[in-house]
Amino acid sequence: MLRGRRLCKISLLIIITIAFSVYGPWDYLGVYTKANAADCMPEGTQVQAVGMIYHKEIKNDSVLYYVRNATVDSEIGRLSNTSFIFKFNSDEIPNYCKLNIKGKVSHFMTARNDGAFDMNNYYQSMGLYFELSNPEVLGYSCGLLSGKDILYKLSKALDAVYHWALPGEEAGFLSSIAIGNKGDLLGDLKELFQTVGVAHVLAVSGLHVSVVCMSFYKLLRRRGKSFICAGILAGIVAVFYGLLTGGSISSVRAICMFLIFLLADILGEAYDSLTALAVVADFLLLGNPLLVRNGSFIFSFGAILGIWYVALPFSGIYGKYCNERKKLMKSDDGFGKAIKKPIHRVIVEYFVSSFIFSIGIYGAMLPIVTQMYHETPVYSSILNLLILPLMPVLLGLGLLGGFLGLIYLPLGKLILMPCHFVIYIFEMIASMFSKLPNANAIVGHRGIIRIIIYYGLIFVAWRLSELFNSHIDAELINPRTRISYIRRKMLVTMGLFIVVICTWFIPSKQSFEVDILDVGQGDGIYISSQDGVRFFIDGGSTSSDAVGKYTLLPFLKYKGASHIDYWFLSHMDMDHVSGVLELLESGYRIDNIVLSAEIPSDDTLSQLLELCKANGTNVLYMNQGDKCGSRHLSFTCIYPFDGMVSDDINALSLALLMEYDEDGDGTVDYSGFFGGDLGAEQEIAIAQSGNVGHVDLLKVSHHGSRFSSDSEFLSLLSPDVAVISCAKVNRYGHPAAEAVERIEAAAGSIYYTMDSGRVRARVGGVDVFIQESQ
Repeated sequence: MLRGRRLCKISLLIIITIAFSVYGPWDYLGVYTKANAADCMPEGTQVQAVGMIYHKEIKNDSVLYYVRNATVDSEIGRLSNTSFIFKFNSDEIPNYCKLNIKGKVSHFMTARNDGAFDMNNYYQSMGLYFELSNPEVLGYSCGLLSGKDILYKLSKALDAVYHWALPGEEAGFLSSIAIGNKGDLLGDLKELFQTVGVAHVLAVSGLHVSVVCMSFYKLLRRRGKSFICAGILAGIVAVFYGLLTGGSISSVRAICMFLIFLLADILGEAYDSLTALAVVADFLLLGNPLLVRNGSFIFSFGAILGIWYVALPFSGIYGKYCNERKKLMKSDDGFGKAIKKPIHRVIVEYFVSSFIFSIGIYGAMLPIVTQMYHETPVYSSILNLLILPLMPVLLGLGLLGGFLGLIYLPLGKLILMPCHFVIYIFEMIASMFSKLPNANAIVGHRGIIRIIIYYGLIFVAWRLSELFNSHIDAELINPRTRISYIRRKMLVTMGLFIVVICTWFIPSKQSFEVDILDVGQGDGIYISSQDGVRFFIDGGSTSSDAVGKYTLLPFLKYKGASHIDYWFLSHMDMDHVSGVLELLESGYRIDNIVLSAEIPSDDTLSQLLELCKANGTNVLYMNQGDKCGSRHLSFTCIYPFDGMVSDDINALSLALLMEYDEDGDGTVDYSGFFGGDLGAEQEIAIAQSGNVGHVDLLKVSHHGSRFSSDSEFLSLLSPDVAVISCAKVNRYGHPAAEAVERIEAAAGSIYYTMDSGRVRARVGGVDVFIQESQ
C-alpha cells in the first residue's frame, strides 16, 4: 500500500499525530488553545480588534467577513493571533486589508441534541472562534493591489453576467459551480441535490482543476511551450482560479495537488497522487489542526483515498476483463490483426466501468456520509453516471460565457444558452430520482467498532482483487478458459463487495430509552422500545424556527428511525405540534398519529388531519383506559375522562402512563408519566382517580408553569427523575420558582433541557447531552 513512499509515510504519521490530539482525550499538541482562549471572553464582552480580512461572501442579504491574525482587546485582557467573523451591511471593505473594528463577542451555538448541526464545532474546524456582533468599523488600510479588491469584483461581475443571461435559479446554480459563489443558490435546489447524492457538483473541486487548469497546461504543452513555461503559467492560473472561487478546502486540495504535479513534471520526476495528497493534508493541518474535524476536509480527502484504494482496483478488474475479451477477438480473427470494437460495445463498457467505479466510491464513502448525515442516497451511483459526463461541458461553457460576457454581454448570453438546457436536465433528473421509492436510506449513527469492521471487510475485498489481478497475469494456455476464469473471479469479487456494502445497512439493535429533546419552548419526546417499535410524544416549539427540520428530523436520522410507529399528540398548541406538521409536509413516514378522543376541533387539528390523509397516516383516538404499544412497552390513556369538555385546550391534554416490561414477564421495570400541558386542577383529578402511582420518570406538565405540578399529584407520583422542557429565555417565565420548589420536594432529581440539552432516561439511569459543569 505504501511501499517505497517515504514522504507519504512521514506525512501520514504527522496526520495521525494531529488526529489523536484533536479526537483523543488528551490534547498533547495544544490544538484547542486558541479556541479555549476565546471561550474565556464571556458572551457580550465589548472588544476592539485589529486583524486581516481574508475572505468575504454574501449571505442572507448581508456580507460575512472572515478575519484572521487578529489581536482582540477588552477589559478582561488581550487575545492574540485569533480569528473571527462578523456580518456587515456593505461589501465595501476589501479583501486582504488590515481592519480596525469594535463589537461584542458572540459565541457560536453548540448542538443540544443528537444529530443536530454544531455551529461551534463547524467554525472551530475552520479556525474561527467567535462572531463579532454589532460591529463598528473604525477604519481599514490596504495595499496598492488589495485596495482594488480585483478578484472579488471580478467574481461579482461574473455573477452579474450569469444573472443577466439565465433565470435566477439557474444563474445561482451556475455561479456556484463555476466561481464558488453560493450566495444566490436557492435552498430548495441545494437540498434537492443533497437528497439525491450529487451535491458535490455544487462545489469547486478536482473536476474544476482538471477542466480549467490541466486543460490549459496540456494546451500550452501541445503548442510547444517548455515544461517550465507551461508549468508556471498553468500554476498561476490555478492559484488565480482558487482565489477567485473563495479557496474552499476541496479546491485548495485539488490545486495544491496540481501544483505538485506540475513540479514533478518540470523536474522530470514521477508524480505520486498518494504522496501529494498526504503532503497537502499536512500543509492544511499544520496551519489549522482542527481542520481534521471539518466535514469538507474529511469528504475531500476521503474521496481521493476511496478512489485510489477502492474504486480504481475494483473498476480495474472489469478493465482487465474487457482487455482479455479484446485479445480473444484478435486471436479469433488472426494474430496481431487490429480489431475495432463495435460502437455499442464501447458505450456499454464505458457505462459499466463508470458504474463500477461509482459503486466503488459509494462503498468507500458510505460510513463517512452516514456518520455526517445519518442517511445515504440510494441511487447516487446511477445518477452520477447521468450528470457527471455533462459537468465539464457546463463548467467550460459557464466560464467561457462568463468571461466573454464581461467583454460583450450578448456574446456571453449566446455561449451560456446551452447551460440553461444542461441545468434543466440536471434538475429534471434529480427531481425524478428524488421521487423514487426509498430514495434516501436513513441509517443512523454507527459506533467506531462497526466502522472498523466495515473497512476491515473492504480491505479483505480489496486484497482479494489484488490477488485476483496478480493471479490473472499467470499465463493460461487456452484464451477462452482464461477469460472464463476472469469473468467468474470478477463476479465473485464484485459480489463480495456488494455484500460488504449491504452489511452497513443492517440496523443496530434497539434498546429501551426515553429521550426528552431540547426543542426550546415546547415538547418533543422520543421513546424506543426493546422490540423495535418507535414512539414519539408531541413535537413542537414556539422559540425555534423549523424545529421539525433542524431538531426533530436530524435526531430521528441519528437514531436510524426511518419512520415512527405511533406519534402521540397531547393537544394542538403549536409548541407541541409545529414540528410534526413540518415532518408530515416533508413526507416523513408516520404510521399512526394518536389523539385523545376528547380533543376539541380547531384549525390546527383540521390541518393535521388533512396532512395525515395526504401522507397515508392513520389517525387513532384514545379513550381513558385504552392501551397502545408493543410487547415490552405500553402507553395507557389516563386522561381526559370520557365526555369531558373545556374551553381551555390545555385542560384536555392527553395524559399517558408508560410502562416498560423488560423481560415480558408482566412486571413493570420502568414507568413514566407524560401529561402535556395539564394544570393543577386536572392533576388533582388524576391523583384522585387512583389510576396512577409511583413512577420512575415524570415529564413535568406545562413546562414547569406555576399553575401546574400540584403537590398532591407530585407526592403520589414521587418520581425518581423529573424533567422540565423549556427555553432558557421565554415570555412565560417557565419554569416558575414555586413549581420548581414543589417538584424538588417530591422528585429524586430534576433536569432542565434549557441547561442539559437532550435528557435521556434508561432503566440504568439518566444521561444528558450537555454536562451542567460546562
